[in-house]
Amino acid sequence: GGKLTLERKLPKSESLKDCMDRTIPYYEQVIVPEAIEKGKRVLISSSENAIRGLLMVLCEIPVEEISGLEIPNGLPLIYDVKSKCIKLLDDGSGEDPLEKYNFGNAANYLFRPCKDENGEDEECDITY
Repeated sequence: GGKLTLERKLPKSESLKDCMDRTIPYYEQVIVPEAIEKGKRVLISSSENAIRGLLMVLCEIPVEEISGLEIPNGLPLIYDVKSKCIKLLDDGSGEDPLEKYNFGNAANYLFRPCKDENGEDEECDITY
């Protein structure tokens, strides 16, 4: 009979650093050149930790602040490449999403004013 042998031990969890070591190179080496630089839209659906690490890089969140970032489950986050910030879709409720959802203490790094080509504030518009 065959006996099950374990060749290597798989980790039971993944640190933010481990997650970023895996996801950031893929984003930079595959997603950016094959989609973003070509003007394509990209949908990324992943674990909270992977999204947190990606947002840390994209929104320039300092390492010492990242543990204060909460990612609401199931909420679409739209990253604006030009403004380096997050936009939210209007759910029609009339409620302020920053009051409705918990983004934690680092929320101010996610939500910045939208900028036009000249660096001036502009109305955030999501066209899809």
